[in-house]
Amino acid sequence: MDGKPDDATGWGNKFKQAVAINKQLVPLKLTMLLYYGAVSLYLPYMTLQMIQVGLNIEEIAIIYSVLPFVTSIMPPIAGMLADRFHSYKLILIVVVASVAVFHTSLLHIDARLSSDAPTAGMDFETPAEIHCTRLGAVLRFENYTCDANREIWTVDWTPSECQPMDCQLPVRMQLCLADGNCTQIAIGSTSVLEMDALLEVVPPNNLDGDHHGNCTAHIVSAQTDQTRNPASLLCNCPVRCPAMAAPMSSDLNNSTIANGLSVEELQQQKENERVKHNRGFWLYFILRIIASGSLATSFSMLDATAIKMVKKHHGDLGKQRLFGVIGQAICAVLAGIILDWTVIGKGYPDYSITFYLADGMFVVVMILMSQLDVGVEEHTEATKLMKSISKLIRLVDVDIFMIMMLLLGTCWGFLESFLFVYLTELNASSYLLGMTITFASIIGIPFLYVSDVIVRKIGSVNVIVLAFFAYCIRFFGYSFIWDPWLSLPFEALEAVTVHMMAVASSIYCAAAAPPGLLATLNGAVGSFHYSFGRGVGSCVGGIMMANFGTRTTFRILGAGAGICGLVYFLLHRFYLAGLEKKRLRRKSISNLIRSIIN
Repeated sequence: MDGKPDDATGWGNKFKQAVAINKQLVPLKLTMLLYYGAVSLYLPYMTLQMIQVGLNIEEIAIIYSVLPFVTSIMPPIAGMLADRFHSYKLILIVVVASVAVFHTSLLHIDARLSSDAPTAGMDFETPAEIHCTRLGAVLRFENYTCDANREIWTVDWTPSECQPMDCQLPVRMQLCLADGNCTQIAIGSTSVLEMDALLEVVPPNNLDGDHHGNCTAHIVSAQTDQTRNPASLLCNCPVRCPAMAAPMSSDLNNSTIANGLSVEELQQQKENERVKHNRGFWLYFILRIIASGSLATSFSMLDATAIKMVKKHHGDLGKQRLFGVIGQAICAVLAGIILDWTVIGKGYPDYSITFYLADGMFVVVMILMSQLDVGVEEHTEATKLMKSISKLIRLVDVDIFMIMMLLLGTCWGFLESFLFVYLTELNASSYLLGMTITFASIIGIPFLYVSDVIVRKIGSVNVIVLAFFAYCIRFFGYSFIWDPWLSLPFEALEAVTVHMMAVASSIYCAAAAPPGLLATLNGAVGSFHYSFGRGVGSCVGGIMMANFGTRTTFRILGAGAGICGLVYFLLHRFYLAGLEKKRLRRKSISNLIRSIIN
């Protein structure tokens, strides 16, 4: 009986401590709220914005393949500078400003081909089909009477739309030169391929089965961006591809086509369009490198700053991140509503509004960052800094942990780059795209509130293993849905793959980092995950989608995530856990000796 009031009082104190607001951490909470909210306004739509400015899937994959090698350098360098000069706030403010400036600059790049450029060279197009075999290809027109005087045509077609007729082997399509050199055409490519074809028109009455004015023309010579010299289109088995064809000339040698341009002038105009597109591609590429590097650096630097403030003011890291998730939940659905509103007004989503809104929020974020009380806890001389970094690299368990963060970043990067593209193919609205982020954020809030307790209870490594298994479930789940709304249950698993994983990673870094190297290690891990890993996922995922299709790619990556989780669990259970215990034992003995000497 006497113990009940004390027990009640104890539980009451615990509840008060759980809901109490740490005033010293309020600026950090507001910073997290606005920063992650601003990023969620445009980051999920970056791939869609790239397509809108005129880049195709292959070019997007190229950009993502190079980004990790460049942007992975910036976070650890920024972390080393912050650790060396203890200038967390200054570096963080500069990086966030770079995020806003360079991402906004991407809005002003145009790599699109002009809609009024006569790419076909005539005032009409007609539906057609390419029938390709190992002997060559023919073009069959629909509801169009062939004119034997017209011989040069432009044919637009998409390899992913081709259907095999009777194939026992995987389909292969090639453009082969006269000397036997062949260029492979990616069957799964969703980019429109433009082919300038020299046709030998066969009159309809000479072909069996051609009626109602339809006709067939043999494709004698074809040119594309892949093969600028005349080549033959060959397939290893019968393949049928829907296409749009337009005549370019009535005389092969010297003629003026319907809009008054000669063949040479038309080719020059098309070349100018290619130059414009390439210029836009390279400009976007350079600016995107700086923008993505700044973004990856800001993530890791904000995490390192949050860890230092939480340690100094005795807070919980998960509760600070919770406000970032709330910001994501609010701004993600807001972005979806805004983009749907622009579709009604303009007929297409206008991403510039969300970018500029994010810029305004970043300005407030930088003001709040200037008020953060980071403090200086550890001092490390420059000579000791390099020695500690070398010591850190020699820690096997830390090296393997960073590799696992790279693999998790690969999974995350693929979803960040192509999930919205996939859902858009399933006719998802912009509102639903934003709702996926909001729903995942709401589910993640209670997990983040107790994340520190969960991570310390089951261990950081076990949370990382759970993140791999959660990715496995997400990938396979996405691959089987046909209604975009069914993606929401799998988005709920972000509570583990993103939020819990991030807390586990930060706690692991805080425990494993040598004195004075918290920001350095956190920056390296962030670089491996948010920069290098994301780039690998975007690049590899884009290539796999172009060759195997979206659903198959999801399943392959899902199987890979499950295997990685199982391997890391077994490796840690039977090998790495022993290394960690030995290191902790040596550290405790060292601290005991130091305390006795002092």
